[in-house]
Amino acid sequence: MKLINPILTFVFIVFLFMINGCKTEIITTVKSFDGVSISFDNEGKGEPVIILVHGWSNNKSIWEAQISHFSKKYRVIAIDLPGFGESGNNRSEWTITSYGEDVSSIIQQLNLKKVVLVGFSMGAPIVIEAANKAPDHVIGLVLVDQLQEVEMQIPPPMALYLDSVMMDLVNNPTKEKMVGGGFIKNNVDSSFNRIVSFLEGASHIGWRESLEDYIKWQNEHCIHSVKTVKAPIISINSDLQPTNVEAFRKYVPTFKAKIVEDVGHLIMWDDTEEFNRLLEESIQDFIKE
Repeated sequence: MKLINPILTFVFIVFLFMINGCKTEIITTVKSFDGVSISFDNEGKGEPVIILVHGWSNNKSIWEAQISHFSKKYRVIAIDLPGFGESGNNRSEWTITSYGEDVSSIIQQLNLKKVVLVGFSMGAPIVIEAANKAPDHVIGLVLVDQLQEVEMQIPPPMALYLDSVMMDLVNNPTKEKMVGGGFIKNNVDSSFNRIVSFLEGASHIGWRESLEDYIKWQNEHCIHSVKTVKAPIISINSDLQPTNVEAFRKYVPTFKAKIVEDVGHLIMWDDTEEFNRLLEESIQDFIKE
């Protein structure tokens, strides 16, 4: 008996270590619906889980300040969309719908129950599509500086112009273009260097195609997708252009817009403190719903 008890104790301790080891495993990649590898940061604990989705031509590093801040209270997942950052680019269809499937894949494979989706720029339509694919898991959406005119139609000549301007920006970035285009307004030197850092060495595979499909989504799918979202929607927009709240409320009656003044498109860089405050306020609104 004296020999058995120490053995049982040892086995029990080993078992506890095994359980704890399983619990602390942090998943940072999943395979999407079409086999593309999706990389993401996965920090913190708690609910709701905050999923951060970047915009066109950038990557999850745009959210560094938000990951650091919000992971102290919540679980935060910042995604590299396929074709960007550390995620794969072996995809044939670069559509907003596919990106929505990518976000939904993470929600499903990580078995996330209560999620707040945050989408910047092109990430805004992506989180709308994701919310429609995982309606029982999403408690709220925050759209960052996008869809100010939800009913806007982009005619073919404007689409060609946007393609030309945006592809020139990523192929030949200059500080003057970034400031003149309204992308950055404050901390110009450091922000421009950050932009250059995630453009340098990027493959650009799927970039033009995803830009083209974003325009197609705006023209053909935006209204239907917005009005079928079950979760509440809040926008955090810059004051670069007015937000047509009344137009949005025709499709989402509870829609709210929060405006940050004197910033560029990259609100979370230009006024990090105010952006984080408004995002926390929005998360609390969703929790109370």
